[in-house]
Amino acid sequence: MTANQPLQLPWRLLLLDLIGTLLIALGLYESLTPDTRLFAKDYYAWALILAGLAIMLPAVKGLLAFLAQARRR
Repeated sequence: MTANQPLQLPWRLLLLDLIGTLLIALGLYESLTPDTRLFAKDYYAWALILAGLAIMLPAVKGLLAFLAQARRR
């Protein structure tokens, strides 16, 4: 990649990262505000946090691999 070419980010990985971030934020909101429940069960907050992490980890790994590959060019 030359210095004049802009970096083309993989948008699907960025979208996965955004979805994971939103799930983690919802889970944290659910667990930290007990008087305003979004869901009926208590374990839903932890399920949202774990699902968000499960989505974000491969996305972050893919983004880091993409950036490392782009840096080598």
